Amino acid sequence: LPMRPAPLHTGKDQPLTTPDTEPTTVANDVSHASDLRAAARWLVGVCGSVVTVLLASIHLRGFASIGEAGVWAGVLALIGATTALCSVLWTLYAAAAVLAAPRRSLDELAMLDRADNSNFPNRRLEEPKSALVSYLVVERRMDLLGMSRDAIWELARDLAQALKATTLPQPPGAKIQIGTYTYNTDDDSDSAALVSLALDLETRAQRVVDAAASFETRCRFKRLRKGMKVACIPFVASVLLLLWLQTLPPVLMNVKKPIEVQVITPKVNSDPCSGRVLEGVAIGGTMDEPIVVIPSQGGCPPKKITDTDELIVVPVLK
Repeated sequence: LPMRPAPLHTGKDQPLTTPDTEPTTVANDVSHASDLRAAARWLVGVCGSVVTVLLASIHLRGFASIGEAGVWAGVLALIGATTALCSVLWTLYAAAAVLAAPRRSLDELAMLDRADNSNFPNRRLEEPKSALVSYLVVERRMDLLGMSRDAIWELARDLAQALKATTLPQPPGAKIQIGTYTYNTDDDSDSAALVSLALDLETRAQRVVDAAASFETRCRFKRLRKGMKVACIPFVASVLLLLWLQTLPPVLMNVKKPIEVQVITPKVNSDPCSGRVLEGVAIGGTMDEPIVVIPSQGGCPPKKITDTDELIVVPVLK
């Protein structure tokens, strides 16, 4: 960092107290942070709606219907639903973190700066390690702290001295030293410059607080944006998996042991046994198309039916 230069003076050796930047700098810090928080609030609402839809669509009956395609299908459905829900909950948590970005006071920021390589009242020897402090005292040092300062603690001290000098009664001939300049309270021009300096320092202090809050909000929003790029992949994959699992046909139950059934055959004019309800035994195949043996009954001869696609086969419950 460059050496701290001497304060600028004008005319009667009075410090230049006009802010170094345009007022739009402050408006941008505040409005940018407000826009990001508004986007995070919208995202929280969307995530809440998605969670509601997921919870409403995930129920035991739905898993039972998917489970008819096999145990593996039910396990995949459970994994997919859990992954999708976790992706949405993570996004919700990250968006809430943007809304909860801290707004630190000037004293808190000064303490952070003092603990991060600040050498005040001497010049700073090393750059800050913290990204927040580096942003405030390095990247935006000129428009936030001013040309003659390199520490937030110095700005806080100058502001406290200026406010004390302008708000509390001062004895005659009192001299107030702020930075390297000494103000004489009996001198009207010095008193006016001191008031102007106090206003400038208050503006700078507010800018520092707004810039810190904006920086914290932007950092959290960047993490949210990067995380969403990763979280969207498992979310979309899980939704597609659940949709695909619902299209799987159910696994048909095999007939592993004889089951008593009733067989209803279609009416055929040339067959006197057609259109009747016959007792039989399913000995193979599946419950959808079993292989049925019908013993002799009611004048109908015994027979074995392997093609039961056009017959109605009803298991007999006992």
